[in-house]
Amino acid sequence: MDSGVGAVPGLDDLGAAIGRLLGRDRTGWSGSAHSAELLALLAVRERLDAAIVGLAGVWDASGDWAADGARSPVTWLAQRAPLTRQDAATLVRTARLVHRHPETAGALAEGSVTAAHVGLAARAARDRAGAFAEHEVALLAVAHGLDPSAFRVAARHWAGCVDAVTDRHRGDEDPDGNVLHAAATFGGAGHLEGRLDPVSYRALLTRLDALEPPDPVDGARPPQTIARRRADALLRLVHGDGRRPRAAVDVIIDADTLAGRVAVDPGDGCCELAGFGPVSPDLARTLACDAAIGRVLVRGRSEVVDLGRRTRMVSPALRRLLEVRDRTCVEPGCDVPGTWCDVHHVVPWWAHGPTNPANTELRCRHHHLRRHRDDPVRFRRVGSGARGDPPARGKVS
Repeated sequence: MDSGVGAVPGLDDLGAAIGRLLGRDRTGWSGSAHSAELLALLAVRERLDAAIVGLAGVWDASGDWAADGARSPVTWLAQRAPLTRQDAATLVRTARLVHRHPETAGALAEGSVTAAHVGLAARAARDRAGAFAEHEVALLAVAHGLDPSAFRVAARHWAGCVDAVTDRHRGDEDPDGNVLHAAATFGGAGHLEGRLDPVSYRALLTRLDALEPPDPVDGARPPQTIARRRADALLRLVHGDGRRPRAAVDVIIDADTLAGRVAVDPGDGCCELAGFGPVSPDLARTLACDAAIGRVLVRGRSEVVDLGRRTRMVSPALRRLLEVRDRTCVEPGCDVPGTWCDVHHVVPWWAHGPTNPANTELRCRHHHLRRHRDDPVRFRRVGSGARGDPPARGKVS
């Protein structure tokens, strides 16, 4: 990006050195040589970041950015430098902290703290300038003894303590301000975001962690992350009776796509979860294994000409039988309880596979979806009329 700024004395040699690094032939280098150069470059970049932050503080205070008609230093940087607006805002916030606090500027210049430390401090000090000035030396000492990841936690804790002591965020303790936002992402998943008052937040996490405690450390498999355990516990809360949630959702899928045939029109091969958006054909076929199937005939893509009644594929009696027989997911080594599993048709129902005990088994959602993804041949044999026998079961009662 051309900033319109001419050559800067003293930086020509730096630019030439970087050019030589970019063109360096590293053929035959050992892994340790690559590691050494990478760490050396990161150390140089840290010093360069410190210089940029220091200069940006002086430049911001001078007001030179306004000479070009920019509304703010952030706008000026975002328009002229290879920075996103968010990165530009972070740089300006950090630069201002350094420019206004000599102790912080000195620590950054001598290398006792890094630009990353100072950036985290600047974020924590936002709207807490008076408290930061009072605690600056103590915070710098903490930063000096911690890596940036650990200092992030310390800085957040300091900010929380300041807010609690000054009653700055008393409104955050009011349950009337609790909100939960839900949205479908471009990646094909649901995203939840919101805020809870402190008491509700702690109560929710306590309940979730009690529902899904840490896995035993037995070496058989890696323990699940706390984020995964809390997601599983939230689903258990949603359904209430300990079974996998079976919400009433509509999946729209083209008949050829359901049967595993490639659609002529890419638009016809797109499956949708009503109220959410596009999902993969594999997920649609997985859901169809254990669902209420209904016929919707359309003319073109919008005119509905016939609507059939929904019929549940798996009866409550069959599900109870499978839960007694299989007990857990039939995938070897998987111990997800049967009450949390899907009913999987070994020979797909759309390939004339019957919905009976011999052709059904319990699979957790992970292994159910993986089975549909990993066994495309079995799930695309409709044209030949081949049925095949169900494979040997993973568990027997």
